[in-house]
Amino acid sequence: MEFVGYVVKIGNCYFRSKLNNDYMICESIEGAMKITAINYAKKIAEETGGVVKHLYVSDKKLDEYKEQ
Repeated sequence: MEFVGYVVKIGNCYFRSKLNNDYMICESIEGAMKITAINYAKKIAEETGGVVKHLYVSDKKLDEYKEQ
């Protein structure tokens, strides 16, 4: 698994972007902004009441994990 950054989870949604001091959110993690700087992720989480989540990716299929 490879660490790729952070996402900010706000309730059941994810932070997508900030435009003109308006926060855009989305329901799926695929649409979430991948943040590479922990300080920026913490700032967004503090401003929105969200939490910072670490984001990892893997090139293995889920079936391969079940076999191990």
